[in-house]
Amino acid sequence: MASINLLISAILLFGVPSAFCNYENFTEFLEMVVGNVSEAESYVLPKDNSKFLVLNDNTTNDLGSFDFVIIGAGSAGSVLANRLTEVEGWTVLLLEAGGSDNDFTDIYGLSSAYTYFSDMNWGYNTTTQKHACLGMVDQQCVFPRGRVIGGSSTFSDGVYARGNAEDFDKWAEMGNEGWSFNEVLPYFKKSEKAVFEGREQEYHGHNGYLSIDVTSETAGLESKLFDAFRELGQEKIDYNGANQLGIGKLQFFLDYNKRASTSRAFLQNFTSRPNLNISLNSFVTKILIDSDNITARGVEFIKGGKKYRVNANVELILSAGSINSPQILILSGIGPKDHLNELGIDVVQDLPVGENLQDHVAYIGLYYRTNHTYYNNTVEDLLKLYVQNLRPLTAGLCSELVGFLNTDNNLTARPDIEYAILNAPLSAATVSKIFRFSDVYTNIYQPTVHDVWMMSALLHPKSKGTVRLQSKNPADLPLIDPNYLSDESDIETLYKGVQYLLKLNSTTTFKGFSAKVQIFDMPTCDPNYEKGSKDWWYCAIRALSTGFYHPIGTTRMGHSKNNSVVNARLQVHGMNKFRIIDAGVMPELVSGHTNAGVIMIAEKAADIIKKHYSVL
Repeated sequence: MASINLLISAILLFGVPSAFCNYENFTEFLEMVVGNVSEAESYVLPKDNSKFLVLNDNTTNDLGSFDFVIIGAGSAGSVLANRLTEVEGWTVLLLEAGGSDNDFTDIYGLSSAYTYFSDMNWGYNTTTQKHACLGMVDQQCVFPRGRVIGGSSTFSDGVYARGNAEDFDKWAEMGNEGWSFNEVLPYFKKSEKAVFEGREQEYHGHNGYLSIDVTSETAGLESKLFDAFRELGQEKIDYNGANQLGIGKLQFFLDYNKRASTSRAFLQNFTSRPNLNISLNSFVTKILIDSDNITARGVEFIKGGKKYRVNANVELILSAGSINSPQILILSGIGPKDHLNELGIDVVQDLPVGENLQDHVAYIGLYYRTNHTYYNNTVEDLLKLYVQNLRPLTAGLCSELVGFLNTDNNLTARPDIEYAILNAPLSAATVSKIFRFSDVYTNIYQPTVHDVWMMSALLHPKSKGTVRLQSKNPADLPLIDPNYLSDESDIETLYKGVQYLLKLNSTTTFKGFSAKVQIFDMPTCDPNYEKGSKDWWYCAIRALSTGFYHPIGTTRMGHSKNNSVVNARLQVHGMNKFRIIDAGVMPELVSGHTNAGVIMIAEKAADIIKKHYSVL
């Protein structure tokens, strides 16, 4: 009865909570959540894609033609499908390898952890790393990617952080005309419906489909964190405004208390368009290419045990993401010649597909223990807060604040470190499972409800990796080697980021609420290292480092086929009627999170396409 009474109070104060309206009562809502968490805890990630590729016969079914065929309904594909079907004369088929999202994915504070363990995740890990991930099972970091409508925007942490103006100006300086900050800012704003107070109005959009908001604060913590960082010289900012250096409340893709994924924002309310066709659980195995004029003419895909072929009359668009787009390209004969020959695949175009893989890398082994207790609640209690639009479950991984730092104290340059502050009510066992900690670190890494977790991420790594295929069998998972921290300058910058966070230990604010840094043993490090020495910290960072799941660059844009895959109009070099539009085309990492940038790229690409065919 107490649960129902609290729900009635929430309705009176805030209106009908949007995450609750599909259920008769709170008990049903709670059962849904508990059921999803339980399924995640017993889920075993697949070792290959074979269960999605079962064929009942070898017949190829012809689905005819559409003007545009888009592969992938993720952050880019969802936007493109919406914008291209604004042209009533164009027909669009959107193919997605995964299925639909659900009510559980709406809850940031749980889904961004537990949905990793479901069929919505491709289930990737990195290859064994030599310089990072050393405290993980088999020295392999997890590498979750969305296999669901909305792609990774359906289960990511949902942070809206565009990056720095200098990032995009550098894209343009690299020969990508039209991609400077002043030229892309209108496309960031086009998608956005910013509703939070304190934003710099001229840098935000207010009429887009994507709601951008901040969460409520954690009482007794947020103000203290701002005070502590102010002692270190960091001011409170809107990091998507004029100045990115400082600390601010996290901005999320958030609609009241629910995740605002690209599928919810750009597809859900537009399925009645007669020219928009969406096919879920459709696993693309090959791009069909006319060898006479090197034109992409369609795709083959498997769905429900049957093989299908469909043609693209105007253009084929590949938006499967930085990992799956290279896989599809290489399977289709588009990639590095030596790798194609190694796999026994005929070469259609010799292009550096899968090269230049970049990802933000973070140290996750630092937390401060306080004399306060944060969210020592049952799932039921947390959900009661959630339906009132209260933390912690309204925030991705229950994150609190985010800051951006230039470790050389250059106030006119872009940041090289991002630091995130969390007080996630996740058990140590859950954290260990999420990051694949080896047994020895699972036993040592034991954050509690009294702790504030600090993550320091390298924004502009010099280390670069690759995406390769194991074989020409599409069932085999791709080989993802981000090559984290292979460049010595990367670990030095990340070390400086960690040292900056350690300064909080001596602030008056942290001393005032007994916040003290926890530095635990590193059993895989040389016992001769003095704890806290630079050598010790280097080793610690290599042990408990992980990617931020922001892969880019594997189909990068540029003006030469020697070092890029698409041109500035996102057309594949040497091919006709074929574009790639996803995070892979980014030539360099941004000083933030990549989802906002991918949506911007898709918005801009839609206008490029419309202008090309004179319908803009």
